[in-house]
Amino acid sequence: MLKAVLVDDELIALKELSLHLDTLGNIQIVGSFTNPLKGFLNLSVLKPDVVFLDIDMPEISGIYLAEQIMTTYPEIRIIFVTAFDKYAINAFELNAVDYILKPVTLDRIKMAIAKVEENIEKRIVTNINSLSNQYEESVKKIFIYEQENITLLSFKDIYYIEAHNKFVRIRTKDNSYSSNHPINYYNKKLNNLNFFQAHRGYLINLDKVAKIIPKINYSFDIQLTDIDDIIPVSRTRIKLLKQLLEL
Repeated sequence: MLKAVLVDDELIALKELSLHLDTLGNIQIVGSFTNPLKGFLNLSVLKPDVVFLDIDMPEISGIYLAEQIMTTYPEIRIIFVTAFDKYAINAFELNAVDYILKPVTLDRIKMAIAKVEENIEKRIVTNINSLSNQYEESVKKIFIYEQENITLLSFKDIYYIEAHNKFVRIRTKDNSYSSNHPINYYNKKLNNLNFFQAHRGYLINLDKVAKIIPKINYSFDIQLTDIDDIIPVSRTRIKLLKQLLEL
């Protein structure tokens, strides 16, 4: 359930907004303030997910208060609720989640809450991906997500990665895994870990190269150790490959 703080210098407006939010059932109002400064000072204790904020208030402008909230509590989302449309550009510049014009309707509140939930979900996914990347880099392993399964794969066990339509195929000695990350994602991740892009569609582990096989028309293939797969080498990449392998 989302936690909300309401700030509006008009008590009637606060009550109207509270009624709409109570109707939804998925919002807990943890604070309601007609004094914007008091509302701000209570945020550290109340820890809301979202603040519904009026703009045209006598003590402090809602725009100014939003700036202070976003600086001090960047995880809190702001929804402006105002009778004036002239502040919409300011709200956009502050990256507010939504801008609702009074009189407030239940449908409009539902739309705003949906945006907050989407914003929170995106931040959670971003945080998970960030932690995943940090862990992968620290242990030299990557996560492979296949449907409901998650495989933690060591870099040294990867023989090659092949671009395959919208996915990539990650080949180990005994298995093959699919990933929806593009091959450039793995090229950047494995760039300093003895992997080499032999071809636009192939990224190989140099430690797994058994031999380079010449072909006609000055083209080459790579034979890998322990598996029968043959990997093509781009003509423009063969010289660099030989240098890396000290051939």
